[in-house]
Amino acid sequence: MAKHFRKKLAGAPAGGIRESGRPGADGATLAEHGVRSLVAFILAGAHIFGALSPFAVGFIASSGSGSVSIATLLGGVIGYLIFGPVTIAFKYIAIIILVATVANVFRFSTLSKTAWFMPVAAAAISACVSFVTAPASAAGAAYVLSDTALAAGCAYFYKAALSPWSGRLNFDHTSEIVHTVSVLILISTLLISLSGVRLFGIISIGRAAAALVVFFASYKGGAPMGCATGLTVGLAMDVAAGGTPFFSTAYGLGGLISGVFSKQSRFVFAVSFILSDAVVAAISQNAAGVPSILYEIFIASVIFMVLPASFMAKLGALLPGSSPGYGMTKAREYTKKRVEQTSRAFRDLYETVKDASPPAHNDADVTSVFDKAADAVCRKCANTGRCWQQNYQTTVDVMNNASPNMLLRGELTSDDFPVYFADICLHLENFVSAVNGELRGLLYRQQYRTRLRANQAAAFSQYSDISSILSDISAELGSGVKFEPELEKKLQKYLGSLNLEPEIAVFRDRGGRIHAEFHGHGLGAARRAPGFLDCLSDLLGVRLCMPEREIASGRLTLLEAEPLAAFVGIACLKKKGQDTSGDRGAYFKTDEGVLHVLLSDGMGSGEEAAKYSRDAVSILKRFLRSGVESRIALRLLNDLLVLKNENDTGCATVDLISINLFTGESQMYKYGAAPSYLRSADEVRSFRGKSFAAGLGAPPNDAPDHVALTLTPDCLAVVVSDGVISGDDDAWIIEMIKNYKGSNPRELAGGIVDEAAKKFRCEDDMTVIAIIVEERE
Repeated sequence: MAKHFRKKLAGAPAGGIRESGRPGADGATLAEHGVRSLVAFILAGAHIFGALSPFAVGFIASSGSGSVSIATLLGGVIGYLIFGPVTIAFKYIAIIILVATVANVFRFSTLSKTAWFMPVAAAAISACVSFVTAPASAAGAAYVLSDTALAAGCAYFYKAALSPWSGRLNFDHTSEIVHTVSVLILISTLLISLSGVRLFGIISIGRAAAALVVFFASYKGGAPMGCATGLTVGLAMDVAAGGTPFFSTAYGLGGLISGVFSKQSRFVFAVSFILSDAVVAAISQNAAGVPSILYEIFIASVIFMVLPASFMAKLGALLPGSSPGYGMTKAREYTKKRVEQTSRAFRDLYETVKDASPPAHNDADVTSVFDKAADAVCRKCANTGRCWQQNYQTTVDVMNNASPNMLLRGELTSDDFPVYFADICLHLENFVSAVNGELRGLLYRQQYRTRLRANQAAAFSQYSDISSILSDISAELGSGVKFEPELEKKLQKYLGSLNLEPEIAVFRDRGGRIHAEFHGHGLGAARRAPGFLDCLSDLLGVRLCMPEREIASGRLTLLEAEPLAAFVGIACLKKKGQDTSGDRGAYFKTDEGVLHVLLSDGMGSGEEAAKYSRDAVSILKRFLRSGVESRIALRLLNDLLVLKNENDTGCATVDLISINLFTGESQMYKYGAAPSYLRSADEVRSFRGKSFAAGLGAPPNDAPDHVALTLTPDCLAVVVSDGVISGDDDAWIIEMIKNYKGSNPRELAGGIVDEAAKKFRCEDDMTVIAIIVEERE
């Protein structure tokens, strides 16, 4: 019965339903009641400006309802009776009784669950009672306003400070800071009451404890946290003393200076704190806290030195994180590991299916054709014994001699046999017909197996290519991208001076190029402001530029400008009598500063050829934009075309030049394409390939031709399709490239196309792409 009554009196606490039946729950509840009662008792003894003591009011307002409210109220009543003059004590006892009453009366209402209900109630009650007791003067009005504001503020922040007991502590960064500030306010107000407790009439227990709090905050939180804590508790000590801001100056400076040495030993840290406060004491010799502050800080330093490291570590968890955690790094490592494992799985799959592939069947033996024809025709012939037994070797020689012509034409005729054999063969026409039937079947099977092996090799090769792509992604996750927090801070300060507060991310990609991304309001107007890009470039120490593709509104991306610039010109003519060109050219630059130039010539002419070249360029653009290595992207294209085309009709030549505009390092790839040309220092070199067009080469003969080269400023590269040159007759185009003195690549490309049209009369589609590399101005 008593237990039931106690549960009914306690009600539902602020943090939810308590499990009273759980072992130890009653002991924890009693401990909480005792601690809250003690805190209210101490806060009741905290007086400022001689007559104000609203801190216990705020604490009782923050304690909720039920039995915990009653325990806190009792502590506050006893504290006011012991520490305060009778007039002040009865005033605040009346206020806290009314506050506790409101908390319990409205305990089940929805309104009481809001964060501001009890602070507002405490402020209203304090204002009413203080208005009745305060003198009718300006000073009295100031006391009423101060009493009201402090009661409401303490109620709000004490609730946040004690939030772990209610289970509502949210450990995101903002909530963690609010909680830390609230705890600091609670500690400071408690120290106000303890500051009046003295040893030997000189040393203040509260101020020694305040110094210890600053020691701890500065050592664990660094200079920012130490300075903020020192100013807060120092201000509380100054208010309690009623003098000049001596303690806030001493503690704030001590926290700031010692925070610089927070990574050093405890002894070095403590000495720096003591010396900085000694300087303040020497300057302020007439302050009320001198020389007692020197004794108090010495006591705090001794206690600080002897505190166990484990205890300090536990207290450090109460401070908000002063540096970013390693969650992002570990998440990247986890993802890297998963991608790496997937890459290995695809690699193992490739090795497994490659090794498990059956050996190629030998279909080149044509003797089986004659054997099967003989079984069908000669078995019932009257001359079987003479041809296939008595003259067996002669008959076999006749068949062997007929085989070359048969395979060359794809069929056997009667004329392939010698006259003496044709005269004695009774069923020659039937035998020839049977051989041709078996030969067609052999050739069909041979073609089918060749196509099947090519498709299998292309499919298996894709496993290897996917493994390579995943391996590159894993390497990029591991160390390819580097974050730049210092550059982010510089940008935040500058944009803050423009009244902009966007989210900022600055990092370097796997090639070392700086990316700066912004997300927030007002970026569009700022970007259009004169000198905006130049100012950001000066801050980061590199020249910035805009990417080729715009991102959604509210976002701004800036990239480190490449030292090289490439200008591309394209000219083309359709084949005579065709409405559509079978050639397709394209060029684009990735966010990593790599320019890709593509030219594809589809097999045939007209719309069918255009479809093959469009597909080839489209597929390559998607892979290359996503960061896939050029070599792997080309192999994937080839494998796809091999699998797609059952009749060996779908193919396209491919020219790909990838130019790194930061270093000039370039890669040239060819799949069955016409020669390409490079002019450097008045010398023109041609590059010819030997590979098949994409879609014709099956693994292991599917690799494109590759040339690595370096393009420097004033280099000129020209890529042409098959219709521009004929065989080895390219001396004229080399001469045109060598003698060109202009700087317009489109002009050069157009001139080459015009000259080719005069020479070859547009018997095929013609496309020329010219590239000129220069230094960026």
